[in-house]
Amino acid sequence: MGTQRRTLPESRITPPSIEMPRPTAAPLVLALGVALLAGGLPFGLGFFIIGGMVIIAGLYLWIAQLLPGRGHVQEEIEEPVEKLAEVQAEAAVTHLHEGMPGYRLLLPTSYHPISSGVKGGIAGGIVMPITAMIWGVMTGHGIWYPVNLVAGMILPGIDKMSDETLQQFNFPLFMVAGSIHIVMSLIIGLIFGVLLPTLPTVSRAIAWGGLLAPLLWSGVSYALVKTMNPVMEQQVSWPWFIAAQFVFGAVITGLIRRSGRYSPLFAGFCGGLAGSIVMPIHAFIDAIGNDHTIWYPINMLAGMVLRELGDHNVQDLELFNARWFGVALAIHLTLSLGFAILYSVLLPRLPHIPGPLAWGGLVLPLLWSGSCYGLMGVVNPALQTRVDWPGFVLSQFVFGITAAIVVLRTEMVHLAPLGKDRGGRS
Repeated sequence: MGTQRRTLPESRITPPSIEMPRPTAAPLVLALGVALLAGGLPFGLGFFIIGGMVIIAGLYLWIAQLLPGRGHVQEEIEEPVEKLAEVQAEAAVTHLHEGMPGYRLLLPTSYHPISSGVKGGIAGGIVMPITAMIWGVMTGHGIWYPVNLVAGMILPGIDKMSDETLQQFNFPLFMVAGSIHIVMSLIIGLIFGVLLPTLPTVSRAIAWGGLLAPLLWSGVSYALVKTMNPVMEQQVSWPWFIAAQFVFGAVITGLIRRSGRYSPLFAGFCGGLAGSIVMPIHAFIDAIGNDHTIWYPINMLAGMVLRELGDHNVQDLELFNARWFGVALAIHLTLSLGFAILYSVLLPRLPHIPGPLAWGGLVLPLLWSGSCYGLMGVVNPALQTRVDWPGFVLSQFVFGITAAIVVLRTEMVHLAPLGKDRGGRS
């Protein structure tokens, strides 16, 4: 008896598929958490706490991928071709030429020479001390004060010197500071020359909102404290304050970019509200890590407009005060919502920042500032509190922007096409 074959209706035939791993950012999140945890050694307890939270989040994301139905996705398999096309043989091999697929595959056609990084480092190294010296004169310390503090990055004992001594010219300290400055300028310049052409582009929203806007807010806040309460200026942890502004900028940028169907004003309002909630967490962690209460950063914020707080000691600033709390809350919400709404309205009208300039003029100076802060915290913790960190960070951005512009405007070396030597002969 013959066997009959049943043919399913064409609509019920399921195309063949294969199970593939689902993409995940869990390894990157876990690696970031480990890096932040390691940063707790020079930077303090806050980085330990944040790094531990990021590690837990990374482990959660990674473990979630192992759950049934979570870590894989079905991909359809293309049906095999029933009839292969006939291969047309050619009389000779066709050489690749410019414009053909595969030409210069994975190889750059041009690059910046090493001399471009050296030029950028020299230009930035010349301009940056001018900014630092102007800052020293404006703060009443003189031009030699920042020079001697740079020497304190590697020389112990400078933290025991008085401000009057550090404001005077000292030839040994000048030589040490000059050596540090020249070596680091050339090293960072070489890094700029090698890395800038290879780094990915930075979107306009991230470049303006996540990087530049927090710098403007930090500058406005510093100017208010400097004008209203110069005494309290020394009590503010400016590196942590600036870091908190970048957390705020990242939050509002992410929310505004995801709210395309809403009006810019509403998106800015939501972004500013979310940023105003997240940013104080960073300040509270810094306060606890420095043996202060959570009311200390709140009262310091109120000191931006209340002159009376400059007459109070640290013990008073660590206590809850309803009036100070109300003033600090008003300042915080006003600045958060104001900057976020202003950013959301201006973003469509702001020009695009070239990728190399965004990396060289914004991101890398932050890394260099953080490294110097951590290094001085290990070598000379007492001296670390005497550095004008807002001015220091400003000088790093001047260096980064100058070096990035010089590298971008330096000539490019074009490689010879494949199959030809430098003389153009095949």
